[in-house]
Amino acid sequence: MHALNDNNKSLRHQEIAPNSAKAVLPAREVTNRSVATRSPLANLRIAHVGTFPPRKCGIATYTQDTLNAIQKYAPAASSFVVAMTDPSEGVHYEFPVRYEIPEKEEAAYTRTAQLLNRSGTDLINIQYEHGIFGGENGIFLSQFLDSLNIPSVATLHTVLPDPSEGMIRAIRELADKTDHLIVLNSRAIPLLRRAYGVTTERISVIPHGTPNVVPARRPIVRKKLGIEAQTALTTFGLISPGKGLEFAIDAVARVAASHPTLHYYILGATHPNIIRQSGELYRDHLKKRAADAGIEGRVHFVDRYLSLSDLTDWLLATDVYVTPYLNANQIVSGTLAYAVAAGKSVISTPYLHAQELLSDGRGLLTPFRDADAMASNIAFLLDNPARKTDMERRAWAFGRTSQWSEVAQRYAEVFESILTAGRQYSAEDKVFKSRFTYAS
Repeated sequence: MHALNDNNKSLRHQEIAPNSAKAVLPAREVTNRSVATRSPLANLRIAHVGTFPPRKCGIATYTQDTLNAIQKYAPAASSFVVAMTDPSEGVHYEFPVRYEIPEKEEAAYTRTAQLLNRSGTDLINIQYEHGIFGGENGIFLSQFLDSLNIPSVATLHTVLPDPSEGMIRAIRELADKTDHLIVLNSRAIPLLRRAYGVTTERISVIPHGTPNVVPARRPIVRKKLGIEAQTALTTFGLISPGKGLEFAIDAVARVAASHPTLHYYILGATHPNIIRQSGELYRDHLKKRAADAGIEGRVHFVDRYLSLSDLTDWLLATDVYVTPYLNANQIVSGTLAYAVAAGKSVISTPYLHAQELLSDGRGLLTPFRDADAMASNIAFLLDNPARKTDMERRAWAFGRTSQWSEVAQRYAEVFESILTAGRQYSAEDKVFKSRFTYAS
């Protein structure tokens, strides 16, 4: 990972070579693409554990989208939510939230697991991120799993190459106490093996789900948004300093004169954690950055938490999507997955998910913290329409495999494999024989 950062200094624009992101690893990737004649989830009760709307959090959105997709794939199944909550936010939950676990209330984890054991629930589907569970690196979840008598699967949203001892412990315990792990990027597999010491055949790679975008609506949407005459560069998602948006603003300033129709739209509310810590200081900094560069009329902030419908419209309206993120170790970006699935040409810094998702000519990589290189990439795409069109075609084709309907089928296959194999419990102490082992 350090080599990646060092090499960024010489990187201008880079299209990833074909097949460069394929991993030759003992991971089970679900590949059955056939249309199911019957749902393996019929009549099952599935509990989805994670944050959930109206809480403003990327994992909340993912939990909701996963539940909706699985319910649509298997209408006879019954899905509900165990919501991880922060009482200080004052969020009120309604159906499908059935249980709430205040994230810092240790006793609530065991109590809720015991309630689930008596509820007739057949399967637990966990969305795992260190920061949404209580204890060091989310270790309270381990107590939940200790008390659980129900098969479980966990999707890992963060896998770091240099984890702390606390993170290693949390992931190892999660691996040991669940029946299956899911990762959203094949590059997570070698990290789990090398950095966490987890080696197993029971990991599936399932891509981040994406909405179905209808390209024919693009002219209508652009007219509705009032940007028919503009070339729209966009970034969306909860705003925080780690997004590197100042470098994208600087890049736009460098090409503004030669591309007079170019406008940059920064879409989304500031992350709630950032609001609590420093208010709108970062957004104000970005506005000043644009004003100082003389392009305040070309940089626009849509300051609200966007619905899926709003995001889809903005993706349709977008000409070039950019993720100038600063964290080289970011293993998943839902916004990047959405943009690729929408068939957009994408410019991104080379964090882990971008390396994989933009391979095979689906996008351009640009160095971290390098506005000059990013400006060069923006100009390259806008001045080479044939290359841009080819990139969009490749992205669109790839994106068909990550639509939520496809992802739901993959989840269903994992669930079926767990339920078919069964979990080997002891009736006395409610433990099971783990198939996970740890690398020495």
